[in-house]
Amino acid sequence: MDYKSAGVDIEKADHLIENVRSFAQSTYSKGVLEGIGGFGAMFELGKYQNPVLVSSTDGVGTKILLAEKMDKYSGLGFDLVAMCVDDVVCCGAKPLFFLDYIALGKLKEDVYLSIIESIASACHFAGCALIGGETAELPGMYPDKEFDLAGFCVGAVEKKDILRSEDIKVGDAVIGLVSSAFHSNGYSLVRRVVDEKNLDLNKNYGFGELGKILLTPTEIYAPVLVDALSKFGKSIKGIAHITGGGIEGNLSRVLPKSCGALVQKTTWKIPEVIRFILREGNISEAEGYKVFNMGIGMALVVDARKKSDLLHFFNESSYKAYEIGEIVPGDGKVRLV
Repeated sequence: MDYKSAGVDIEKADHLIENVRSFAQSTYSKGVLEGIGGFGAMFELGKYQNPVLVSSTDGVGTKILLAEKMDKYSGLGFDLVAMCVDDVVCCGAKPLFFLDYIALGKLKEDVYLSIIESIASACHFAGCALIGGETAELPGMYPDKEFDLAGFCVGAVEKKDILRSEDIKVGDAVIGLVSSAFHSNGYSLVRRVVDEKNLDLNKNYGFGELGKILLTPTEIYAPVLVDALSKFGKSIKGIAHITGGGIEGNLSRVLPKSCGALVQKTTWKIPEVIRFILREGNISEAEGYKVFNMGIGMALVVDARKKSDLLHFFNESSYKAYEIGEIVPGDGKVRLV
């Protein structure tokens, strides 16, 4: 009896490490002192005067089950990285490095390398280094073809540049950056609609092949927001990543208790695939706004005097942006009208 006969192939995992190292090294920045291969990755902060570290951890969730059903894995890395780096940037921080964790029943080389390559590509896009991770082969805990995917990101911001809710005032504007549809939230509900309504993932329901559209990777906003923060500074007062809980649940997290936000739902277009799932599942619009992003992936509270410049900046950077609301007197809550 040996470890391999128990379901864990150490030699195969060791062989794949060279591929992983190659993908990871393509993301390295000046700060990387020790990456994949050692017991701990090392990163040098560099030219910060009073740095504050900002961290976030997340996973892809049950969107993985849809990827397994479609046998398409190349977008999962963007889903994973986006969910972490787009949280970190909400504090005003620049994402610095990322580590992943993959737990699976049996190591399937082509699927594994597709996922790792997509994580590395997403890190490169996000401007952060993939400097480590862990792959755990867990027979008995996971069936052979199933896996879970998680990760975490660390960023840094000068203490004086941290975005603080007390800087937000009545009269500030709310800008929304459009989403690529569902991102990585609410897929337990999405999959239930697909299953109970016997929807065909290979069928075009008028907006593209359903399965492919549902697997559209999560938008990564961190690079353009880092650039915006550098260019506009304190004109950007708050950033909310619109994930589980929707616009109301996430924008409220950056508001002071003395203010509220009034968001106009007619100022952007809800993606067709979201409308389709709401309609097919007989899901109320109110429930949709609680569960999904409904077409807005990031909401920014900005100085109203700079809103036109910021809208121009984002749209010129290929991120569709709209003025979607304003800050009003209130009690820290968001109202959709």
